[in-house]
Amino acid sequence: MIKARKIKLRLDVAQANMVREHQMEAAACWNEIVVLANNHYRDNDGKWISKSDLQAKTKNRFKLHSQSVQALTDKYCANRDTIAELRRKGDKKARYPYREKTYLTIPFKQMAIKIQKDGTIRLSLSNGNYLYTGIKPDREINTAELIWDGKGYVFSYTAEYEIADMATDGLVAGIDLGEIHPVAITAEDGEGLIVSGRTIRAAKQWRNKSLAKLSRRISKCKKGSRQWKKLIRAKAILRNRTDNQVRDMLHKSTRQAINWCLEKGISDIVVGDLKGVEKNTKKHRRLNKKARQKVSQMEYGTLKKYLKYKAEEAGIKSCFVNERGTSKNCPECGSENHPKGRIYSCKACGFKSHRDGKAGFLIARKKHKHLQLPEKFTFAHQQCAPKYRKRMRRESLPTPACVDGPDVTLSSPVKAEPLVGALSAA
Repeated sequence: MIKARKIKLRLDVAQANMVREHQMEAAACWNEIVVLANNHYRDNDGKWISKSDLQAKTKNRFKLHSQSVQALTDKYCANRDTIAELRRKGDKKARYPYREKTYLTIPFKQMAIKIQKDGTIRLSLSNGNYLYTGIKPDREINTAELIWDGKGYVFSYTAEYEIADMATDGLVAGIDLGEIHPVAITAEDGEGLIVSGRTIRAAKQWRNKSLAKLSRRISKCKKGSRQWKKLIRAKAILRNRTDNQVRDMLHKSTRQAINWCLEKGISDIVVGDLKGVEKNTKKHRRLNKKARQKVSQMEYGTLKKYLKYKAEEAGIKSCFVNERGTSKNCPECGSENHPKGRIYSCKACGFKSHRDGKAGFLIARKKHKHLQLPEKFTFAHQQCAPKYRKRMRRESLPTPACVDGPDVTLSSPVKAEPLVGALSAA
């Protein structure tokens, strides 16, 4: 499995200036590639220039490593092929690369990456210009890039990682993806894990309000003025900061779920697919304005991607099914109810359970029809990122209901049992 890693670099002023100059050179190379390709297309009745001819015309023309120039050519051709495929499928808004760039990410192939005697990485920017990163990789690097993330340079690389053997004799579990709880996983024996994502909601809400304030200030400025540029830069920094926070918390949420699967002995997970949940919400009047904003900003695609590759790495099989009806339907009698809050209560048979945990079990049963309803459901609750509360004195604060709420077990006229159970600490 090929995975990407990012490490922040600590560069002095001279190193940062050198990287910045080569970023401008990479942008100049990209602009020349676009011009050469467009001219060839215009002069040859709509026929694109080949990759080999494009590499030959850009060889030894730029102050970059030869492999970096080839990587830029490869990147352009890959983008061109992707746009062509989209246009063949009917997306007429898809455009071939055309923008003139000032700065561009510098790509590196294996020939431009050297491991020194002390185990650190040296990057060859151009003839005689090297960047000593001080990074010691734990495995062979395939490709790498130098990225500017708004505050500093980041070294991003891809490498081959081992995959565990697929387990075949474990339990089955279902995962319900959501906006309040990013991951709610329930095993076939009734045990589950609810990961609270309210910290993610808080980060998004702060981002939305801050961006709105900046947009109002920008609307009062003259376009191109110093104040306008300052506010535009502030918006970019704000987006970058919150995007990093949200991505970090999504990674931690999915990692908690996969670690729980390994501890529980899960060999097969079924994930509910939320594709299209944000469409036509206003037209069909399904949600109010605030709820529509929250649903439209759900990263369910990112959650699916993270769960899939982490499960594959851990040797756990994964698949996706349509999650329609799993939040409303009762797993005992099959009747439909409209739950309020986080606890699901069936008016027909009296069944009670955590709304998202119960939905996870129904998602698993959509794929594995033979699963029997367990005697009780017991869920552990965890924060997606507890480090953001490290300054709070937990013993002096009331416990949030969404994090450490009461366990619920199956309760019906036929099987009436007390709702008991202890929760594991986050």
